[in-house]
Amino acid sequence: MRLKQIKTLIDKSMVWQMTQLDRIYQRWFFKGEEWPVVSGQFYVGQKDSPVAVCTLSSLDLMRKIGRRDEIAIIGKTFTENLGIEKMIRNIVTNPSIRFLILSGRESPHRVGQSLIALKEHGVDIGGRIIESLGILPVIKNVAPEEIAAFRKQIEIIDLTGETEPDTVLKVVQTARQRNPGRFESLKIAASSKAGAQVENIRCWHRESQDYEADSAGFFVIQVNTQEGEIVVEHYSSEHELLRVLHGENSLAICSTIIRNGWVTIPGHAAYLGRELGKAELALKRGWLYEQNKGLIEL
Repeated sequence: MRLKQIKTLIDKSMVWQMTQLDRIYQRWFFKGEEWPVVSGQFYVGQKDSPVAVCTLSSLDLMRKIGRRDEIAIIGKTFTENLGIEKMIRNIVTNPSIRFLILSGRESPHRVGQSLIALKEHGVDIGGRIIESLGILPVIKNVAPEEIAAFRKQIEIIDLTGETEPDTVLKVVQTARQRNPGRFESLKIAASSKAGAQVENIRCWHRESQDYEADSAGFFVIQVNTQEGEIVVEHYSSEHELLRVLHGENSLAICSTIIRNGWVTIPGHAAYLGRELGKAELALKRGWLYEQNKGLIEL
């Protein structure tokens, strides 16, 4: 048996053992931060503050205000479905939060208007926010009791369109002075829907386990700074040059490759996406790109 085959068998054995240990770890030992219970673009301040701030689509406003003790959590929310779902779960799992201040620029998804509609009217039997003007205002991953608790727990203060940090902070102080105390309700679990538990996975990669040769061939990626483009050579599995692709960005090249069926393995497509993304970044910033290696800033 060749050395390479022996190494592959050893790698596969190690991967199997790692997988089993990971399953045990995920089941018994994995614990994220107690709160917030879901991830997102936000800053966490003093968790027992009664005020949460949503800057809607204004990421710059969120950054200007930043992490402050006066605010339990401040973050942007761009979508009227998944974004609102995350907001609901983070608020109902912190009974100290009693005010939600809407500020910043409204997104095309009408998140601010949808939140106000949710507070006032709730959702219909299909989970659609009643009287929302959003594109797809459907809440699918939050239990009905969580929605009910959210509507009772918070008072919405509507400053939609306000982008001045000082104005928002003045309203934060006013809300803090009106703090009615912790919201008393049934214990809300950090669930995905109706008590179902979401599986958390620690991710890893091992080349010998994940790599699979693509019968459609392989690609050599280069950056042509003089022409301002990414150049990709497509070779057959027998190393015969089949075609040369030219594009100004990774999306155009990836789309062309997938549309024509020049990649047949998901892992290969994922690899091309990573490498072409690096090549595009190098092209835009004038960095040195070499396939399968890190970018070098010149």
